[in-house]
Amino acid sequence: MNLQNGQITVREVLSNPKARALLQREYPALMNHPLLGMAQRMSLNQVLGMVRGKVPQQQINHLIGQLGKL
Repeated sequence: MNLQNGQITVREVLSNPKARALLQREYPALMNHPLLGMAQRMSLNQVLGMVRGKVPQQQINHLIGQLGKL
């Protein structure tokens, strides 16, 4: 999946069935979060900037790597 240097929107990521399945499997709570609808208009970089410090960097790197392989 082309993450467009992090400029891809969350909506674009979620529109990919394999990416959606990956996120559902790895982060089920995120997929049910009430703010997910609002986050869909944000870029991946914006969302990751908001979770840094709350989610281990290793976990973020793993997610980006897995999405990039799709």
